[in-house]
Amino acid sequence: MTISSVSSLVGHPALAPYGASKGGLAVLTKTLAVEWAPFGVTVNAVGPAYTETPLTSKYLEEPGRREEIVRDIPMGRLAQPEETAAAVVFLASDASRFVTGQTLYVDGGRTAD
Repeated sequence: MTISSVSSLVGHPALAPYGASKGGLAVLTKTLAVEWAPFGVTVNAVGPAYTETPLTSKYLEEPGRREEIVRDIPMGRLAQPEETAAAVVFLASDASRFVTGQTLYVDGGRTAD
């Protein structure tokens, strides 16, 4: 399992290298899923949107930044770490044993359009 991002699907200004790396993870996930499926191995990714963490706190404190980001999320808020963790737990559980090659976006609807 890999941790991707909504940036694998949606362009964000000034984040081209980050988006490219996450796009690469999305394709790697699909490719490994196809290669390893005959051996009973599933490969998936989780793609969170902006999440409230110490890593993002300084960025989100910039004037207007939080409002700008939240405006693009239909649920009207940022993700919480435990929401991403729940997706990881699901993909690591037997409940997802027939799920492979997917990126599960935990994004409040950000990539739904």
